[in-house]
Amino acid sequence: MCRLPLVIFSMCACLLTACTGSTTYRSSVPSYPIHLEINTNVGMYVHFVPENVGTYLTADAGGIHLNGQTLPLTVTDAYGYAGTVVYIDGMHPYGAYDLCCPHCLRRDAPCVVDGMFAVCPVCGEQYDIYSGNGVPTRGIAREALKAYRTTYDATTGKLFVTQLQ
Repeated sequence: MCRLPLVIFSMCACLLTACTGSTTYRSSVPSYPIHLEINTNVGMYVHFVPENVGTYLTADAGGIHLNGQTLPLTVTDAYGYAGTVVYIDGMHPYGAYDLCCPHCLRRDAPCVVDGMFAVCPVCGEQYDIYSGNGVPTRGIAREALKAYRTTYDATTGKLFVTQLQ
């Protein structure tokens, strides 16, 4: 009988220490370098500004694509695991996601942007990129697209896309 309080205390201590782990979200999509720097004051990017909600660009091994035009990547550009979509959404100035479906994890079959959604060509999962959170809206996936950090400096017109830290 004297051991019961000790056993209960030990169990509570184990439970408390088990619950103090990191709550940092880790995507199932592998981490690959991401670094895009877009100057919205020049060239094809002049209309890629926060006021143009619904506009998006994609970046992949073939370059940066916007409105049917493609610019080559610079030596400092990196586009993530399966490519990246940068979207001017309805909630934030910019949102950015890796185009790898977190359900299929196929680097060779990136999601295709279709209006407000990114759609996986393998499993058909549809992800909402307009709302700014990349969550699955149709299909069997339970995980959102891997998000990247976007930083926009309105005074210089520069948009940076980098890893979430």
